[in-house]
Amino acid sequence: MTRFGDAERYIVSLLPVGNRFKLDGDIFTIVLCGKPTCNYGEPKTDIYVCAKNNSGREIELKISFKKENADFLENKTTSERAEQLFGSDWMDVVIDSTLSIERSFLERPLIYAYSYRRTEAGSITLGWKFELVNKPGGDLSGRMALTPEQVMDVYAGINLSTDKKDAYVGGQQVRNSGVANCILATDRLLSTQDIINNLTSIEEYVEEYPYIYFACKALNYRTFVRKYDGDRPLAVYIDWFAKKSKLAFNYVFDAPLITRGNKVADSLLRAMQSLDIRTTDDVDAHNVEEPKIIYFG
Repeated sequence: MTRFGDAERYIVSLLPVGNRFKLDGDIFTIVLCGKPTCNYGEPKTDIYVCAKNNSGREIELKISFKKENADFLENKTTSERAEQLFGSDWMDVVIDSTLSIERSFLERPLIYAYSYRRTEAGSITLGWKFELVNKPGGDLSGRMALTPEQVMDVYAGINLSTDKKDAYVGGQQVRNSGVANCILATDRLLSTQDIINNLTSIEEYVEEYPYIYFACKALNYRTFVRKYDGDRPLAVYIDWFAKKSKLAFNYVFDAPLITRGNKVADSLLRAMQSLDIRTTDDVDAHNVEEPKIIYFG
């Protein structure tokens, strides 16, 4: 399977300066093409194309590329990005989403003495990352209550920061180059014209796919190797602490994407150390406040 970056570079290779294509009955010549970049993070536009016709009319194709069957729209969402997407009430939007599936969080194990599905033995959950996807997946997933304008921005990036909006293409800053206006949902292409023929405007795409879903993915501390997958922002996290010689915890739903993995891991490790717990082999009904959170297989 072709990786996203390789597929993206292949598409750019089919759009060299000087190539011509037909659009809306007119012939255009490409005068600039490249991947927009910025100092931090990424714009919404994956491939930028500027082209002109014989009379000097200029068009911009700001392409958001999605491989066929790709699920992710926003991976590892941060508070900054959530605010850009959902506006000043972004925190309430995320809280409402996670609380809509609160029971699913409460019913999951937090300590895995044995492996379970994709969770390896020895794992202790720190919290859950927040991702936007184009279809529901798993029990920690649901449909977001978004306005059409918010759905549009997830795909287009209208409220991106200026740095991401006015990205650089081929070494030059291009105003609004980072705000996508069309989507390419295939990499099975052979020519410049193939690309043009397969473009869909953001508006048309949103009409066809009006719903956006969220999925919460666990960030686990793996006790046998003493590792976890980075300092990720957490939509819901577990506040671990020692209480009456037992490992205790609280679910925290009301501070989404503010608390990160490092802080939660530090709290967990302090509590484990005070209780002489090194791995999940050391946990049982006697030193965990609620033994039902332990998965024993």
